[in-house]
Amino acid sequence: MIEWRSVLLLISKIVFSIGLSYIYYVIAEKIKPGHGIIGVVIAIGFWGRLYSREIIEFVLLFKYWGEKSALQQWHGKYYTFDGRQIRFYLVDEIVWVALRDLKKVLDPKLAQWEIDTLGSDYGKIDQSREMAVTEAGLMRLLESRTDDRRAKYPMIRFKRWLLKEALPNVKRMPRSAVNHPMKGL
Repeated sequence: MIEWRSVLLLISKIVFSIGLSYIYYVIAEKIKPGHGIIGVVIAIGFWGRLYSREIIEFVLLFKYWGEKSALQQWHGKYYTFDGRQIRFYLVDEIVWVALRDLKKVLDPKLAQWEIDTLGSDYGKIDQSREMAVTEAGLMRLLESRTDDRRAKYPMIRFKRWLLKEALPNVKRMPRSAVNHPMKGL
C-alpha cells in the first residue's frame, strides 16, 4: 500500500531541490557569467543532506541486489565443509556429489585411476554438464583415505560430517532445497 504522505513529501523535496539548484545557478551566473554550474555543484551538497535517507536505502538495496544475484544459484542448495562448497544432487532417491567440489576437499588428490574404478557410481548427471559421484562411490573413495593409520584428520572429519550431517539432511530435505538437474523433478 502506498503511503501518500511519504509520496507528497518526496515530491516536495524534489521540487525544493530543483528550485534551490536553479537559484544557486542563477546566483553563480550573476556573480561570474558562464560559471552557473558551480552553483549547481554547491546545491548538490544540500541534496545529499536532503536525500540522505533515500541515498542510504538505495545503497543498501544495491548491496542486497548484488548479494542476492551472486548467491541465488546457491541458496538452499549447497553445504559447506571447512569453507568449501559441496553441491549435492538428488536424482531418483540417489544422492550424487559434484566431482568438482570433491576435488577441492579430498586429500590426497583424486587420481584418474580412482575415478575409473568407480564404474557406474561415477558419471554425468542427467541433463546437466556436472560430473558427479554417488554416495556409495564417495564412501569407497573415502575408505582408502580414512581406514588406515596414516589417515589425515581432515578426511576423517569430512567423512564424519558426511555421514552424520550432510547426507542424512539431503535425504530428508524437500525437493526444492536440493539441486535438481531436471526442472520436472
